Amino acid sequence: MKNFVLAATVMALCALSFAETPSATNIKNQPETATAVTQGSAAQGASNNFTARPVCAFTFTSGHDETFFKDCVTANGNIVQLETPRGREHLAVADKIGEGYGICDTGGIEYFDYAQFGDSGNWNPATVVSQDATSVKIARTTRDGIWTLTQTITQVAGTSPSAQIALTITNNTGTQRDAVIFRYANVNADSFFQNNFDATRDSAFGWNSTDGRDSHPLGFGLMLQNVGATPFHHFAFILNVPDPPEPCNAFRHAVVGPIINTDGSFFLDYAIGLGGGQSRTVTVAYKGM
Repeated sequence: MKNFVLAATVMALCALSFAETPSATNIKNQPETATAVTQGSAAQGASNNFTARPVCAFTFTSGHDETFFKDCVTANGNIVQLETPRGREHLAVADKIGEGYGICDTGGIEYFDYAQFGDSGNWNPATVVSQDATSVKIARTTRDGIWTLTQTITQVAGTSPSAQIALTITNNTGTQRDAVIFRYANVNADSFFQNNFDATRDSAFGWNSTDGRDSHPLGFGLMLQNVGATPFHHFAFILNVPDPPEPCNAFRHAVVGPIINTDGSFFLDYAIGLGGGQSRTVTVAYKGM
């Protein structure tokens, strides 16, 4: 496991050492364009062959005005709409709605589902384990039977509302396996494609700065944050493209922040070792800024 984590860290540092920070320009709400693909995994290819607009299967709403929080979840466990506060949408913008999860297996096998950016095609159908007024629990097993990913997506109401996602990964084999699991979002803060981005170890965020004028963005954003203590190696990263990460080559477009006026995205990753039959859980949350 130590060697696996070290390798992931080295890849990240190598990728980031060549990153450049874009120059500052005025924020404009201009259309997103797909990144050209010359090589890479199926994840990169899927990002340029967009599927139909994702359908909400479960919708959760709480609060009002400044504490308003609305998110909707697909049958596969993607969050494809997130509005907070009222009237400020951060994901369901135009026709490039990207949010979801990925796994890189020990042997280099990739599994992912990034909503409208496509999926890896090697999952079994998702199953709803349970649901109530504030949460839904969805399980999905890889087609080869090696992994089961169970997502419990809960809306947390209050003065600082959030959509909390508990990701439980289960090794269905009888032998030790390692994996890196991801949570990714193509952020379009307050429905603007061009945003500012930065990250710490525990969180990544995309936002618009404000100068107080109604003709400019009014200063809203979205954060993806690790929740609680975890013994697993984890980091948050920002990407200078809207496209999702390739699970086994995730740092290809990662850059050191802050970056501004960029049509970007972000993800959180966790490197986890599991014995045969074991399960491990990590928790992330989306919050407004």
